[in-house]
Amino acid sequence: MLYIACIENDKTSRFGFEQIAATLRARGFDNYLYVYASLDEAFDSIPLERPDIVFFDLRPRSKSDPSNLDFIRLLRQHPLCAHTSLVAMAEFTLPADRSAALSAGCHAFIQKPVRYQAVEATINRLVLGTLT
Repeated sequence: MLYIACIENDKTSRFGFEQIAATLRARGFDNYLYVYASLDEAFDSIPLERPDIVFFDLRPRSKSDPSNLDFIRLLRQHPLCAHTSLVAMAEFTLPADRSAALSAGCHAFIQKPVRYQAVEATINRLVLGTLT
């Protein structure tokens, strides 16, 4: 079983990940999708649920949200998250976005809007090794 987490408060993006999880299941790859609406909810749950891979938007939705780069650093330091792959996502990306995410501890970076093929390739490379 593949455990996928998505931190997303945008309904359209959440729906997209639900469709990706359904497509993976249809292709024979059993998975469970955790969806978190906030960084606080995710930080409280991810160490307990231990998903294999976490996708999240690099840019906070509001000025009151904590930095997503700080979130990455905190998860990287958590002993229960040592084997969790972190994947940053962002729209209208700059080279500095990708560099900052990888420097903070992300394993990969994909551009939004998220395409199934990009998520599948990332899961294959970071978690499964051979997704056919």
